[in-house]
Amino acid sequence: MSSHDAQLKAVPTLSDLIQGACGVDAIPQEAVPVMLGELERLKATLWARLTVRPDGKGSGSLDEDRLLDVNEASEKLGISADALYRNDYPFKVKVGTRIRFSQLGIERYIKQRVGR
Repeated sequence: MSSHDAQLKAVPTLSDLIQGACGVDAIPQEAVPVMLGELERLKATLWARLTVRPDGKGSGSLDEDRLLDVNEASEKLGISADALYRNDYPFKVKVGTRIRFSQLGIERYIKQRVGR
């Protein structure tokens, strides 16, 4: 096992942090981006679950989602296409070699921001 692998094994889990078993300061700086990525994946998964009814239909159903191209998404959000590509948004979807943007994900993102 390399020293890098040993360092990552010593990284606290989200559960450890929530339970207060260790502090955020215990996370090695090089592991912070990995943990933030895991949190974003968890957040996106929970949002998807929250918006899909038990029958799989209705608000947030994957059947009702539409993937937007960068121009449609940038217009909807009021930001540049470059900003969409550069930042790691939870509604960004890779389809083959192309990047698309979930319409439902953008709508959830906007609703989240309006409440702030």
